[in-house]
Amino acid sequence: MTREIVGNSDSGKIRIFVVRHGKTDWNAKKILQGHINIDMNDEGKDQARKLGEHFKEIQLDNVVSSDLSRCVETAKFIVDEQKGPEYQETTHLRERNMGKVQGMPLDQALAEYGEDFRNFGEKSDALILRVSEVWNGAIKNAKVKGHKNVLLCTHGGVIRAFINHLHDGLQYGLGNGLYREDLRVPYNTSISVIDIDVASGQGTIQKFGVTEHLGGDFRVTNQLLR
Repeated sequence: MTREIVGNSDSGKIRIFVVRHGKTDWNAKKILQGHINIDMNDEGKDQARKLGEHFKEIQLDNVVSSDLSRCVETAKFIVDEQKGPEYQETTHLRERNMGKVQGMPLDQALAEYGEDFRNFGEKSDALILRVSEVWNGAIKNAKVKGHKNVLLCTHGGVIRAFINHLHDGLQYGLGNGLYREDLRVPYNTSISVIDIDVASGQGTIQKFGVTEHLGGDFRVTNQLLR
């Protein structure tokens, strides 16, 4: 079977893989995590192990992870299958801080505040600004060092918000078969692929939310959960 997720060997292009962490008990129980440090559960670790094995065929030059443990653990499964890529952890790739509803079951947040709970905590502009620092830094680093394949390990809400920003704000194109409405909160350990043309700086979102390493096409049904 043909793989959707492949490495880049073109020196005129930077390929950035954006992956979500493995599942946690709070994901399963529909509890809003935000900045709270929740480890992966056994299912999440199995997802991350499969993700790491999937990337074994792709030589990553640089891996940058959120410093929250569910991402750090996921990134470790990937890095352990690699041949010494650069590796950093950063607060800038954390999930959105959800303020007073962090740690609250989704049903309770909806019952008490309605969908307005999404407006609590960190504002979207602040999230985009901090993630952009990592994004732009990774691209600059790749241009200086000739990196072809970079991976960011982060969170579902971050992926949805930032990749929509790339498309709507920075006019990144969409690959074949991909549509604006596809850019939603992706499944645990899903893989999204963005290509950057080194000369022009123009980007294309080639793939979004791919879960082929899990043996199927999995989607998040409740888009309010983070």
